[in-house]
Amino acid sequence: MGAEHARIQSGRRFAWALVLLLAVEFLGMGLFAKGFFPYKKSAGGFAMPADQPKDIGSNRTQPEAQYDRLVLMVIDALRNDFVFGNESQMAYTQQLLRTGKARGFTARAQAPTVTMPRLKALMTGTVPGFLDAVLNIAEGDTSSSLQHQDSLLWQLRENGGKRINMFGDDTWLRLFPGLFANADGTSSFFVADTVEVDNNVTRHVQSEIKQGEWDVTVLHYLGLDHIGHLAGPHSALMGPKQREMDGVVKDIHEIVMAQDRDRMAASGNARPTLMVVLGDHAMNELGNHGGNSQLETSTAFVFIGDNVNAQPLGDNKNALVRLLTDEVAQSNLAPTLALLLGVPIPKESLGVPLPQLLESVPLSQRMHMLQTAATQIYAVVRANEPTALQVSLTEIRAHPHTYMAADCHDQLLIGAQLQCLYMAALAQHSLAANDDAERAYYTFMNAASKHLSQALDGYGLEYMGVGIALLAVATLGLLWLCQHNGAPIVHTKARQLAVSIPAVVMWASQLLAEQSTSLVEEEHQLWYFWVQTLLALRAATSTGTSGMLRSLAQMAVFRLVRAWNQTGQKWAGEPDIRGMLNTPSAAPLLWTLVIAVALLVNFACWALHRHFRRPPGWSRVFRGLLAAACACALAYHMQRAHTQPGTGPARGVFVLTALLVVIGCVVGSGAKTPASAVALDALMGFMPLLLLLTRPHNHALFAFFAAIFALFFSNSSQPSSISSSTGHPLRPSRALVLQALAHASFFALGNSNSLASVDLSNAYAGVSQYNEVMVGILVFISTWAGPVWWAMAGAALLVLNAGPSRSQLLLRVRALVAGAHLWQALVLLSLSCVATAMRSHLFVWSVFSPRYLYQIAWFAGFYLVCGTAIGFIWLAATMRFSVHSSFVPAMHV
Repeated sequence: MGAEHARIQSGRRFAWALVLLLAVEFLGMGLFAKGFFPYKKSAGGFAMPADQPKDIGSNRTQPEAQYDRLVLMVIDALRNDFVFGNESQMAYTQQLLRTGKARGFTARAQAPTVTMPRLKALMTGTVPGFLDAVLNIAEGDTSSSLQHQDSLLWQLRENGGKRINMFGDDTWLRLFPGLFANADGTSSFFVADTVEVDNNVTRHVQSEIKQGEWDVTVLHYLGLDHIGHLAGPHSALMGPKQREMDGVVKDIHEIVMAQDRDRMAASGNARPTLMVVLGDHAMNELGNHGGNSQLETSTAFVFIGDNVNAQPLGDNKNALVRLLTDEVAQSNLAPTLALLLGVPIPKESLGVPLPQLLESVPLSQRMHMLQTAATQIYAVVRANEPTALQVSLTEIRAHPHTYMAADCHDQLLIGAQLQCLYMAALAQHSLAANDDAERAYYTFMNAASKHLSQALDGYGLEYMGVGIALLAVATLGLLWLCQHNGAPIVHTKARQLAVSIPAVVMWASQLLAEQSTSLVEEEHQLWYFWVQTLLALRAATSTGTSGMLRSLAQMAVFRLVRAWNQTGQKWAGEPDIRGMLNTPSAAPLLWTLVIAVALLVNFACWALHRHFRRPPGWSRVFRGLLAAACACALAYHMQRAHTQPGTGPARGVFVLTALLVVIGCVVGSGAKTPASAVALDALMGFMPLLLLLTRPHNHALFAFFAAIFALFFSNSSQPSSISSSTGHPLRPSRALVLQALAHASFFALGNSNSLASVDLSNAYAGVSQYNEVMVGILVFISTWAGPVWWAMAGAALLVLNAGPSRSQLLLRVRALVAGAHLWQALVLLSLSCVATAMRSHLFVWSVFSPRYLYQIAWFAGFYLVCGTAIGFIWLAATMRFSVHSSFVPAMHV
């Protein structure tokens, strides 16, 4: 009894110490994230007409508005080739471009390429914070509102007196509360809907644009983006959707042209209507977005109006292709439209007016517009650069040649250099409103915009510092916990490392890889390398031929796994098995594989029940439910391949999965080895859910995972301890291999460290309306399906190796728990330090920020919730059949 009591007390002390250290780590991570992802607050204030500069040249009147009305038609995820490419189905829009009645550009978006930050950039001309990418999915969030920040829409309503209507994505309503006279919002996150979500917008074209009262109308269509998420840019649904959007462009254009003729005939002061067709972001070849790849950031601007005066591009088939490389920044839209519609430019805009859209403006007025734009952006320069000083227009008029002759590149400080360029442009303009002055203005504005867009600040360095300190404390505490709970890092008496050489080198390599942007983007290569290397080491250090051959077979299977999905950034578009399976000609092969995997799951269940001698009655019930769940998952994917799937099949999988877990415990309790039976039944029971939330082309990967897992077993016996090795210094333990496989499987399913690889389409299986919690859980399971499978397989392996000694099992579990969390603490601490050092790096938003978000998900979602919390409950439930212990911690791999 004394020994038993001591073990219980030791387990409780370990549990409390672990909980405390994980709480410190979680707090440190949260504080660092608060400082690293600050909400970018506005400096406050709005630009007013009285603040606009007087013309430094000869023009003494304010520039006139070129347009009275504006139609903004936002087509979510409108990639540039959807409009300008030879395969585009937008024939009417292309005809307008060919005949010179419209002007097109490739609009370059900045990461993160998701809707909310892109709309902010379009309407304010600023660079939104990365936190907006997270707030983008929170429909109830109000902290991201632009209610108190200057924007184009605020200027149009308050200083332009415009009546503004909005129909479409309800993100506009969150950004601009109370600004619209008439609005009808639709949810942007229910991606299973590709039809009604657009019909609800188009129905307002006739009732509101043709017959209603309006000055500015915003239409935001979501169907094209949803098709991309569901089936990719080459889906059979994409062509019809492009034709639908093109029809809407035609209808609106014809309506406003007729209205303009009547308005301008009735009043000589009336101006035409400007229509802008644009995308907020684009999409990659998988239909996703969020990252900074060329495809995701290449969206379109199409300006349609009487004063556009574009050069006709001709009827040649490739005439529009050049527009694919005619790039402008998205942030340039706000100042351009503000000048064309005769309102002040938003106060904090970093955009530069598009010169092509100002060509029809008389020269003297155009120069005044450029002076206004340059003055506005110089005010932002002064607010951010102390070396940029107040500029005197009187002094410049008195000595223009002095400022024109200055060599601005001699200035060492960027603020002084930009001031010099600004004064040189004003001096040139004061002498004459000519092309030289126009070029001088654009030289200054382009330089200022480029600098300000890259001058990322607003970090909470105090929070970041405290967060790093807490992470360091948690790391040291977990190191101590490992050292004193069955997983020593160093043998103190022998004065040598207790962990294997492969473990040290693998962990060190990942910590070093976090220092490089390229290695962060291509992290999958690191894990692919280590899986093959660890398996090769196990083959080389095997004591028998059987073990060597099994390791070599695992290497062969994994080589096929890594070829399935190209991921990362550099080779994401290269040919792979996924691409081949998704071609129309390979559809029979794809569905053959999908059906074969479902049958394999059921056959494996039958074989396991037979091996473990399950009670026949309950075994048949379990296998029947498993077959029904697999059938529901298969039905869902087949529906989704041809039409919008219903919620019934997916919800059937949810219910049947719950029943399988419960009945698995009942079935397993009657087996000859209850704990092992329950553990494997749980793995089998979760398979339909994982198949449901995984794209059909990835189903075969789970069969390969199962093959690799099965090869850990010899024909004659169960596998040896999950954490043991033969004693050879180069032989990695199974726990180390399983950890590498868990991380490699994340990338093998097509994921990466880019937000673009998050597949939202899988998050709406069985969901009839948007729910943040439910969708968030499904997104996580879908994205981490591979690691979750390997975590459950590792837990099953641990239980299969459970011997009669409760104390040995307790020590083994402690070692795995403490070791896994020590590893995550090291990665989190290292990444936090790197992100702090690289906070001014050019790729901080496109590489390090999304990588940190993924690391938060790895720690909090996978290791903490799935591995520790849920893992504790699952292992305790399975082990109670063979080991009666008051405390059985969770196991990680």
